[in-house]
Amino acid sequence: MTDKTVHDRVNLDRLVRRLEKNITTESWTDGAPGTSATPAWIRTRGTLQKVKHARKLLQSVESEDTSSSICRRNAPRHYADLRRTLDRLESLVAEVDKRISPPVMRPTPILPTIPPPPPVVDVSTSAEDSQPDAEATPLDPTATLLPADESLAAAAHERLYGPSEPRAFTRGPINPSETLLPPSLPTAAEKSTSQATPAFMQNSAALQEELSAQLAQMATQLKRNAIHFAGALEKDKAVVSETQEKLERNYDVMSKERVRLRDHSSKSWGTTWITILSLLVVLVGFVMTFLIIRIT
Repeated sequence: MTDKTVHDRVNLDRLVRRLEKNITTESWTDGAPGTSATPAWIRTRGTLQKVKHARKLLQSVESEDTSSSICRRNAPRHYADLRRTLDRLESLVAEVDKRISPPVMRPTPILPTIPPPPPVVDVSTSAEDSQPDAEATPLDPTATLLPADESLAAAAHERLYGPSEPRAFTRGPINPSETLLPPSLPTAAEKSTSQATPAFMQNSAALQEELSAQLAQMATQLKRNAIHFAGALEKDKAVVSETQEKLERNYDVMSKERVRLRDHSSKSWGTTWITILSLLVVLVGFVMTFLIIRIT
């Protein structure tokens, strides 16, 4: 049986007695005389945690006793009494906690209050949708033709050149293809489509440029950090190698000193024993001389 098991057994008995005393004398009301300023429901939660800790101690002590060959005779009955006491205390505190604990208030969800994002309009799709409308209503060539009446042409010529001047030219029949609009309308439509780019595309481009600048700055900072750490590691490596050399030298010196001290110790012990033996011989000789002189 280890010392930890003995300590756990002593702590278990003390903890169960203290819990039983506290739960019996506790009033479980806020503001009662002789109680702490902590709310009652917090005290009940703390007491429940202590009961759980006592159960863990009981399980560990029981497992140690069952695994060890030395076991007390009344240990199972004592553990059963402790378990019944803990069950009774836990049921009492749990009932009080259920009665006095405040109701759980869930926070108001934020997701329903967020408006949905506006639909994204695809520029290419809108341009394709507008092209069939333009193709469905082609221009009427006859609406852009000049008047083919010769009398109207003559009146216009007289207003320009005067009545005395002869006609320098005669207007022939007008080709309808000459009066049609130039084929540069698709280019103008493309320009207007490109000019009507939504604002979010420009914002996205600006955001991408800002992110690219931040990434470049982060890459530069990481490179500087790597260089700094590499230099610091080189310095630490030099210090470690120097310390290793010093330790190796100290080890060699200590080994030599150990051998020298061992030799010196053996020599000193030999000298000590010789001195002691010399003193004993002198003492024995003195006693024998004294006895011989005394007897004769």
